[in-house]
Amino acid sequence: MMTKLAHRLQAHLLKTGLLPHGTRVLVACSGGPDSVALLLLLLELAPVRHLAVTAAHYEHGLRGEASREDAAFVAQLCESRGIMCKTGAAPRGSIEGAAESVETAARRLRYAFLERARQAAGADAICTAHHADDQAETVLMHLLRGTGLDGLAGIPAVDERRHLVRPLLALRKAELVAYCEEQGITPRHDATNDVPDGLRNRVRLKLLPQLAAAYNPRIREGLCRLASVAGEERAALDVVAEDAFQRLSSGSRLEARGTSKLPHAIARRVLRRYLAALGHAQDVSLERTEALLALLHAEGGKTVELPGITIMKEHGWLRPVVF
Repeated sequence: MMTKLAHRLQAHLLKTGLLPHGTRVLVACSGGPDSVALLLLLLELAPVRHLAVTAAHYEHGLRGEASREDAAFVAQLCESRGIMCKTGAAPRGSIEGAAESVETAARRLRYAFLERARQAAGADAICTAHHADDQAETVLMHLLRGTGLDGLAGIPAVDERRHLVRPLLALRKAELVAYCEEQGITPRHDATNDVPDGLRNRVRLKLLPQLAAAYNPRIREGLCRLASVAGEERAALDVVAEDAFQRLSSGSRLEARGTSKLPHAIARRVLRRYLAALGHAQDVSLERTEALLALLHAEGGKTVELPGITIMKEHGWLRPVVF
């Protein structure tokens, strides 16, 4: 007999089409309550949805003995449930010595490991435990920094490029914690989440509680609704932009005149697709996109320099400059 939360997750999966019957899933399990709940919930649903479930744990090594205890906890949990657990660890100094921030380096290495583990396990998707509270925090962080429609959409339920699926975005953190308690499981606790140092922790521990107390006790639900609506509108714009891109692109070139006649909201998305087709999907900040919009109207011979690539307007087309 399934638990109430498993029934709710089943209804959510049916509504959204996430994790169709027969999906082979790799669950990213840190040992914390969110990912432990995700693993146990999918194991509950496995007989109903014919899921093949494997777990994966990556030890960043940033918390010393606590990190090793996390890994041991996940290994024991998986053994008790009779499922395979793929494990990995960050090479010594690979995170602290990276040119990027510790958080960015840790995330990059973790996702690279998860993709290797997915391939080794023959899984169709990597499931991560992002939930509704994560979604609310993310949308609010984007608002604080300044964002467009894509930022308002927050965390997508599916990232096809990285084979990621996030089934828990409709569930609250407190529900996941309570579920673990009902299952008689005491997950691991990462004390670094209790310190208001980074932006996300400050938003979670200080700003959201203040907004809930002073302005809207259901602020998290409101931010999640905003993300849902923005995500639907983003998807609609993406369909239009993809059609325009297919009409206006030819190999490594993009027709400037036709693109310039599009509404700016669509033209931006066409330009982002163009950069992605050139292998520069990461170079799509608003400033860079606006520079390319201006290039559409510029005289021939003008260029825009981006990291690793220069785009020129020539004979009515945008094209990469080959040095």
